[in-house]
Amino acid sequence: MSEGNEVLIRRRLRSPRSAALAGILYSLLTVISMVLLSNLVTDAPADLTSDQLETWSRSASLVLVLVPFAGIAFLWFTGVIRERIGDREDRFFATIYFGSAIALVVMTFIWAATIGAIIGTLALAADGLIDNDIYIFGFAFMNQIIGNYVVRMAGVYMLSIGSVWMRAEVMPRWLTIITFIVALGFLFFASEIREARFIFPAWVFLVSVYLLILNYRRSNEELE
Repeated sequence: MSEGNEVLIRRRLRSPRSAALAGILYSLLTVISMVLLSNLVTDAPADLTSDQLETWSRSASLVLVLVPFAGIAFLWFTGVIRERIGDREDRFFATIYFGSAIALVVMTFIWAATIGAIIGTLALAADGLIDNDIYIFGFAFMNQIIGNYVVRMAGVYMLSIGSVWMRAEVMPRWLTIITFIVALGFLFFASEIREARFIFPAWVFLVSVYLLILNYRRSNEELE
């Protein structure tokens, strides 16, 4: 085996592993962030206690640290997936799924920034120094971003990347079908699927695990 071919094979084996590790990291960080904020309720600021404010502040501070790394991991996942498709990539669908990935990450950052702003003003709201409407608006804005726009953009991402997979034949048919079904559900029923924010990370995790298995099998084949 020539040196050039050996380098090419090693690069091809590293690509699925890199995408898988980035996808798993994104899934874990995203789910952890969602779980940490699951107890954030919309009580009136005047009813909040100092203990609640302190607990929420700690959770929100951790989420604000985790979300940027989750976004970086997702972009890494997308980039390695695109590199894996290579010359078989359809430019039209590739533009859509790459653009939707960037939009998804940006909106997730806006969601996290809104959380930080809410927590930063909770103490003032509890002391009656600002209007409670600001507090209510913040939660409504946060829920719209993550429950409507982020989920629908995730649907666009999945629909476009599923189309690329189908054309390039780089993923199994069962995974492509699952991707299309979930994507359509996100597009048309985003606001009605309460757990959609967990389903997308679960899909990324599923794809990542498959890529790890694929990398393991190819590694064994090369050794043989």
